[in-house]
Amino acid sequence: MPKIHFRVLFALTCGFLPVLAAQSEAPISVVQQRIEAAEKTVHANPSSWQPYNDLAFALCRKARDNGDISLYDQAEKALQHSRQLSADNYDAQKLEVVVLLGKHEFTQALKLAAELNKKVRDDIAGWALLVDTNVAIGNYNEAEKAAQWILDLRPGSALGFEKAAGLREIFGDAEGAIEFFEETNRRTSQNDTDQRAWLLTQMARLELTTGNSKRAEELLSQALKLFPDSQLALAALAKTQMAEGNYPEAVSLFEKRYKAMPTTTKLYDWASALDKAGMKAEASAAFSEFESRASKDIAKSYNENLTLISYFTDYKENPGEALRLAANESHARQDLGTLDAYAWALYGNARYDEAKTQLDRALAVGVRDPVYFCHAAHIAMKTNDAAALARFTGELKSFGPQACPLEQPTQAAREVAP
Repeated sequence: MPKIHFRVLFALTCGFLPVLAAQSEAPISVVQQRIEAAEKTVHANPSSWQPYNDLAFALCRKARDNGDISLYDQAEKALQHSRQLSADNYDAQKLEVVVLLGKHEFTQALKLAAELNKKVRDDIAGWALLVDTNVAIGNYNEAEKAAQWILDLRPGSALGFEKAAGLREIFGDAEGAIEFFEETNRRTSQNDTDQRAWLLTQMARLELTTGNSKRAEELLSQALKLFPDSQLALAALAKTQMAEGNYPEAVSLFEKRYKAMPTTTKLYDWASALDKAGMKAEASAAFSEFESRASKDIAKSYNENLTLISYFTDYKENPGEALRLAANESHARQDLGTLDAYAWALYGNARYDEAKTQLDRALAVGVRDPVYFCHAAHIAMKTNDAAALARFTGELKSFGPQACPLEQPTQAAREVAP
């Protein structure tokens, strides 16, 4: 059992939208306001390095919400200007770690984060970057140690509670994670509205995993009041509708989200909702577009390979390609998502014992995730493990009837039971 029961959610992960050249009639979000204010400061003080850091940070907040990978390059350019003006400025180097994380260049991010941590051992933001980078590649013990340092150095810090909350989720303590996010929110400035909206969205997502969809909707309503065009809150609301079986509403929300920022991930979410809603022709077209776009990025550091693995296993029925991608991804990192994707690809190739071994590694961390439990139940069916099947079908009951989207394992449980 981990000592402090702390999933880091990349609170610092960065990226941004291009600054609008002209005002539109729609209200400018708080995130965009921050970007535009930073841009004005840069123009007014082009020889000062700090405004470039401020701009990069503001853009990071934007990308955390909208997920547009191209924006990380723009953030990187702002930091290059900052480093040109002050080669050793520490804040720019920390933000460079954030950019690397956002671009999924996890090994480089971890290396730089470790170097910075050695330079300034008492900076809790540096320790937080070590949490994020270690979680990204699956070094959960190291992430926990880094989170403990934050709590030791600054016991009452919002950052400490935030990182502890993320790790509590990874270790299977959703209620504890919610409590820590609540504490983070209490310690966050009332003026930092997009951060507060982000925290409320994390709490809502966790409430949904505990089966409390009503509370999740209440929290998301609060988040959207603070940040009306939040892409993350909109996605969480759509997933809440999915969990309740309200697929037409989920389709509408996912469509709205995709059209606001047409990323590949958002396209897949929309396609999945269309499929669940029985709109098979529309789903097929969306899935086909997703496959075409995602396949172009397979060899890039930032890719949709884990989602492609799910797609090839669950929809396209191309198990060989799913397994090839999963094996490649597992060489780069061993985080929970990668372990589960590899296990599911092995399952799709009828390599059930190997699938169980991989998924057991993920579940051993303590995580309670309906997708992982659903996969584990299906693997248990194929390995005729009645005890494991009973366990995972039991776990799935707390997530509601929509938690296991493929064939329901309950019938198979009767077939393999002694």
